[in-house]
Parts: sequence; structure tokens; C-alpha cells
Amino acid sequence: MFLRPLAAFSVAVLMTSTASALDWAGVHIGLNAGAGFNPGDTGELEFRRVDGTDNSAAINNAFGNNFNGNFDAGSIVAAQVGAEFAQGRLIYGVVLDIAKTDISQDQSAFSSTPATYVERRSVDTLATLKGKLGWRHNNITPYITAGLAYGDVDYSWQGNSGAFRGDNGDDGGWTAGYVIGIGVDIAYNEQMRFGVEYSLVNLGDEDFQTRFDGGPNDPTMMGGATMAFGSPASGGTVAEGSDDDFDFQTIRFTWAYQLKK
Repeated sequence: MFLRPLAAFSVAVLMTSTASALDWAGVHIGLNAGAGFNPGDTGELEFRRVDGTDNSAAINNAFGNNFNGNFDAGSIVAAQVGAEFAQGRLIYGVVLDIAKTDISQDQSAFSSTPATYVERRSVDTLATLKGKLGWRHNNITPYITAGLAYGDVDYSWQGNSGAFRGDNGDDGGWTAGYVIGIGVDIAYNEQMRFGVEYSLVNLGDEDFQTRFDGGPNDPTMMGGATMAFGSPASGGTVAEGSDDDFDFQTIRFTWAYQLKK
């Protein structure tokens, strides 16, 4: 899907470029834009009794197979600044970028009562500080990159269950993780370059949980809510997503302008 436009873009740049061995050492500023996505396992909501009691039969009776995970791919738009150095054809340096994003993940369950249970996490701002190592051939430099990722992650609960008793754990804020990737830079001239980069971002795991119990909705303590979630005295039940790490992939198209030396 991404290869055809990239190939056409590369040919166009190569045909218009007049430089054969460009000096890219120095400081550059730029922009990048693309998308974040996760086609892999997105997890589902899991319920665990605080007192250790096995409530799997009651959970299966209430929810059946109605568990789901969904990753909402979203846009990434970033500003970047970096510095690069050259030793012959070897190019190395560091790049900082700060992006606005629209990426989120839901881990959910739906009971027969009916009731909806959804834990959601999203990242609105993503910053990365990456080292970069490449090998220049004329005006093309393929490279690898790795470094730190910081995301402004928000955790939240959404649902209509009367057994909900609140949430606890880390409810968001700046979370540290890592980023690794590969890419290619194509120089148009001594100061302007274009490129594309693929990255894997991991913002670490969560300890966000939601709590449930039968409570006042089940005064006889014999109803489905208490059987599934337990009584307040037992500590009830906690729910959390089975996919611990908030990780995703990104594809970004880049533009950079090298400041004059």
C-alpha cells in the first residue's frame, strides 16, 4: 500500500536532484506526518475477584464470548529538530520530535443484562528522542533509529453498569517507553530532504483498573451481580485489559530543511 507512492516519490526526487554527494552534516528543522496503527492483538477486558474466588462460571454466564479489543488508528503530525554528523559515507546524529496524535485503544466486554464495560487509553501528544545511524549513497541515506518515547496517555472508563464502584491506578499523564525504526532520507539539494520512516512505539504497561461489586443493586446478595462481582465486603472484582503494553506502529513522511552553516 505504501510502496507504490514511495517508489514514485523516490524516482521523482532522483530525477530532479542535481547533487551526487551532499554534505548533510549540521542542524536541521522539519515536519513529519503520518499515521499510528496496530494490526496485532489488541486484548480484551478481564475480571478478577479481589479475594481470589473463582468467578469464571458467573462471568461466562453473564458475558459469554462478548469480549473485544479495538485499536483506533489515528493521525500523527509533528515538528522536529535534529543534528547530524558525517564520517565519509557514515551518517549519525540525534532527532527530537513532538507530535499531536489521535490514537486510542479500547478493551471491552458486554453483558447480557445488558451492560457495557469499556476501558480506554489514548495518546494525544507523543515526543521521541532518537539516535540515528545511516549510510549515504549519493543523495540517498537508509538508516536505523532507536531511542526514548514519551506519551501523554489518558486512561478512562466508560459504561452503564450499576455495579461500577470507581477506578484506581495510574489514570494517565506522561509515560516513558521506547521507539525503534528504519527509514530513508532522500536529498533534493544541499538543504532540503524528504523521506519516510517506519517505527514501533511502546509506551509501557498500565495499572489502571476499574472496580465492581453487587452492592446496593443486589440486596439479597444472591443475584447475578454479586455472583459475578462479589459483595462489597469481599472486595468485589477488578477489571483490567489483557493487553498490558500500549504499543503501536507508525508510518511517517518527513521533510527537513538544513540550516546554513
